[in-house]
This record gives sequence, C-alpha cells and structure tokens, in this order.
Amino acid sequence: MRTWGGIPAAAGNITGSMSLTDFLGKDYRSALGVPVVNVPGCSPLGDNFTETVAAVLLFLQNLAPLPKFDELGRPAWLFEETVHRHCPKAGYYEEGVFAEEPGDNQCLVEIGCWGPVVQCNIVERGAINHVGGCMVAGGACIGCTMPGFPDKYSPFYKSPPGSAISGGLSKVYGGGIRRLRRMSMKTGNREPLWDKTDEVPSGWEGAKDKRAPVDKVNAYFYKKLQYRGSVNHAERNKKQPLPSSRDILRQKGVHAQRSTNVRGERV
Repeated sequence: MRTWGGIPAAAGNITGSMSLTDFLGKDYRSALGVPVVNVPGCSPLGDNFTETVAAVLLFLQNLAPLPKFDELGRPAWLFEETVHRHCPKAGYYEEGVFAEEPGDNQCLVEIGCWGPVVQCNIVERGAINHVGGCMVAGGACIGCTMPGFPDKYSPFYKSPPGSAISGGLSKVYGGGIRRLRRMSMKTGNREPLWDKTDEVPSGWEGAKDKRAPVDKVNAYFYKKLQYRGSVNHAERNKKQPLPSSRDILRQKGVHAQRSTNVRGERV
C-alpha cells in the first residue's frame, strides 16, 4: 500500500485502495503514541525510510530529540524542499531555456516536469546508493511523492498549467540574464596579461586578441562595481611588469620550425 494510495487509488479504482492515513483516520496512535508517519515515493527511497525509522526509534528511546514532521506526517527534513530547488537543471529555468524533448539537458518544465511544486529529495539523495534519480537521469518529475498522484499530475509529460505564466516570465527575464552573464564571461575568460598585451596566445580557432570597444567599456564598469569598497586588484595588476619569458618559443625561434598542428597537418 502506497503512502497516499497511489495508482491503485486513482480514478476508476474498484478495489477501495487508499492510504494508511485514510484507512486509520487522524485519531490513530500506535501503542507508543505515534501517529501515522508517511514516507512517500514510487517506490520510497530506502535511505529515506530507514533514516525515518531510526529517527523515531531514537526519540522513543530518549536518545535523540523529537524529529520534525510536517502537517501530513512526512519527515520535514527530507520533504520540505521541492525537487526544483536542488535539480541539476534548475539553472536553465532561471535563464529561460527549456528542453523540447526528453533527454535534453535543459529545464524539463515544458515537457511535463512538476519539480517546482513537488516535495521530494531524490535529486540530492539519488535513487539507489546516492546515484541516479528521475531528473538526474534526464526524466521529468511526475509528482509521485505527492498526495494527489497520479490524478492531479496527469496527463504525464504535458506542460503543467502554471508553467505557461512562470515559464513565459522566465523566458523574458532569462534572456536578459543570459546576455548579462555572457558579458561577464567575456571579461572572466581573459587573463589580466592578455588585456595588457591585447594578445591571446591560444592556437585554437576563434580566440580573439583585441577586445571590441564595447567590451572594454563593459569591463571597466564591471570592475568598478566588483572592487568597490575593496582592493582593486585590476589596477594593481596593470602595474605588474610583463614577464620576460612570455612567448618563449617565439623568442627562441622554435616557432619557425615545421611542426604538426592539432589536425595533423604540416605547418
């Protein structure tokens, strides 16, 4: 029997299946005075179950303080956070980037993930031996730990109604966030030495030596904000002398010798 009745208690149920809470009622207490404790999951994570049992037993033996349970009898320390808060794909939601099909690396909300409202710790604990889990494996959260599962979370793999608003807003402000971060990345992906010499000693295609004027302006104001009220290491670095051993192969004339590049071509 599942914590909340689960699939056997869904619409069309002819067996009378229900949760233990519904069966016993709110006034039930065990011989030691404990109400029904619920550890939901499909199936419940073994670590969640054993940890809860251990916490209750330690309390009953006066060896530990009373564990914290929520109003539905769930271990609060395990189920107070939503899936989304710890999901490895949550950063994509913030930037307004969403997956188009299962297996994509972006946020899965638009293909039926209920993670922002589902209370579950599978993404940080893992399915077995702290490994795996629905979202970690690229699957959408379908709400199997929630009291309303499955009826309130069906049809599966269809965008939740609330995502039309929250996801739409995320796309708007997320687009701005992505652009601002790209500006910061342009500054962060350069050594101070490269800024001083206007040269990036990378042999890979796409590396740009000189920065565009707009990049220099952005970097200037970025550094002003970054070092406000603290030591300005950017200014200190400007006073550093250029190392005499910079581009040592060119100094030694090694660059003029024929060699093989990364594509196996003679140069």
